[in-house]
Amino acid sequence: MRRVDQSGASTSGIIALTDDSGAVSASILASPELAEIRAAARRDEEEESLIARCLEGDVEAFRPLVQRYQRLAFSVALRMLGSRADAEDIAQQAFVDAFNALERFDGEGRRHAFSTWLLRIAVNRSKDVLKSKRRTEQPLEHDVGGGEAAFAYDPSTPEANAAGDERRAQLESALLALPTKYREVLVLKDAEELSYDEIQVILRLPITTLKIRVVRARAMLRDIIESQGLTASGVRPLP
Repeated sequence: MRRVDQSGASTSGIIALTDDSGAVSASILASPELAEIRAAARRDEEEESLIARCLEGDVEAFRPLVQRYQRLAFSVALRMLGSRADAEDIAQQAFVDAFNALERFDGEGRRHAFSTWLLRIAVNRSKDVLKSKRRTEQPLEHDVGGGEAAFAYDPSTPEANAAGDERRAQLESALLALPTKYREVLVLKDAEELSYDEIQVILRLPITTLKIRVVRARAMLRDIIESQGLTASGVRPLP
């Protein structure tokens, strides 16, 4: 570890605080990672406090949780179902289910405990809709597209940006062609950029299984896109 010079500067990621004898009395990790961890911890503590208030009868304490995660719940449901109307219904129902089950919620000190719990509800509700549509032979509504449904695609030039909406719609359509068990992991991992630990909490599957499914899902998505005569530049590379 590098000691801080008289100006207080240090070229390492550690700022060392020393006493007159030169012994290190404390150390602070000066890094974006630590700032992110602390911010996440504060957010989790705040959410635990809001949930505690809800359980004490303060219904309004649930509103900040809805405002914080309603777009996330809608985004996941939209990519699972392809229908904005269904996604809106699922997102709303997920919050109703979560509120009614708050007494059974146990964050167990996990990071993002409430959001992963909420997404598990939203994913399961979405899968119920998919099963219902298959039983009644109703086709999925492929009405996704536009900036709200961007998926693993970041145009880097004005020319690419001009065709971005069309390409995103193509990617979303191809995503809907994947079997549900592959679609859900790709939505959570590549579209929402969740960690495998978070996805494990949501889907309750071993991380090894999740990694295998993500690899297969990316390959399947690439094949679907290329079979349609499109380029796969919007699909994340295989690991």
